[in-house]
Amino acid sequence: MDSGFVDAPLPMDKISLSSVQESTGRIGIPERFLNQMFVVLLSAGSFNPPTYMHLRLFELAKDALEAQGYIVIGGYMSPANDAFRKKDLLPSIHRVHLCELACRTSSFVMVDTWEAKQNSYQRTLTVLSRIQSSLCHSGLIRKESLKVMLLCGSDLLESFATPGVWMLDQVRTICRDFGIVCIRREGKDIEKIISSNETLQENKNNIFSVDEIVPNQISSTRVRDCIRRGLSVKYLTPDEVIDYIKDQKLYVSDS
Repeated sequence: MDSGFVDAPLPMDKISLSSVQESTGRIGIPERFLNQMFVVLLSAGSFNPPTYMHLRLFELAKDALEAQGYIVIGGYMSPANDAFRKKDLLPSIHRVHLCELACRTSSFVMVDTWEAKQNSYQRTLTVLSRIQSSLCHSGLIRKESLKVMLLCGSDLLESFATPGVWMLDQVRTICRDFGIVCIRREGKDIEKIISSNETLQENKNNIFSVDEIVPNQISSTRVRDCIRRGLSVKYLTPDEVIDYIKDQKLYVSDS
């Protein structure tokens, strides 16, 4: 890796090895795995703090993709670098640990610390590319059998068209070469968002829209507000996350 980057190995302990090994074996590849496409999901964001909604996105995406014949073999939460400078953003050392606590019970979601550990802000495309490269270089799976996809809510998809937020060429590369799984939230019209943006429209076949059968309006902002007001956040985020927030006295003031 470029010497300008801080090294942080990609965790692979929850990658579904059995499915990959069956399909990539040199001898006797089962017919059902021929031309099979494996998916790894990336959710990039502040996770300030992570909530049950963040975890639900992975489950919703996994169900939807597997219903279309894909095999989801893993997922990553990638907490944003401190240089993101979002209001009320906790230092990444806390947010990374909170994400690790949050996904302990998941069978396939892990935390990639690489983005958070870098010395500067990192673009989402860089994170996607690095995950793809790490998995392929591991020898675990062939590049032609792997699809690393960005997992997001409709608000992020909408931001692709907001001037100054994303670099147009990177949006095009993300849509074309990786793909997006977008969870429809708060009544957003994903089809309209796609049709109103040239880049998204050109790559609409690589953007998967997923409905929430059980609507969930939990957000990090609302959780932080409850904590500051001294209200309970139980059942909004895992108990381990709540305990750490209490122990470290996080989010109790604007400072």
